[in-house]
Amino acid sequence: MTDDDTTRRSQFDQRLARLEQKVAPRTPSPGKKRLSDQSSLGMAFRIASDMIAGIAVGLGIGYELDRWTGHRPLFIIVFAMLGMGAGLRNVWRVVNVMDVPENGAQKDGRSQRGQRIDD
Repeated sequence: MTDDDTTRRSQFDQRLARLEQKVAPRTPSPGKKRLSDQSSLGMAFRIASDMIAGIAVGLGIGYELDRWTGHRPLFIIVFAMLGMGAGLRNVWRVVNVMDVPENGAQKDGRSQRGQRIDD
């Protein structure tokens, strides 16, 4: 083996090591907890606050629009329903994140970014 071959091999090994370090899955730091590590009580408070916030914002917007336009119950009802929908959507997101396995793949074989795992 010549000196040129060993130089190429060592350069290749260095590039390979850098690439493996870049591509290797990052492990979460010990101080950070993942969503699945949260307590049940914390998850219940998160779900309740998402629902209450959605409804409260919807009611606030509806009340102000009713007061501004003079239609009493119209906008309160419409925006309360939209707020409930937004709250339920947030709850659905929280519940679905808990179902994602460690490798980030969802049940349909897609990653969280929507790309196929085997692509």
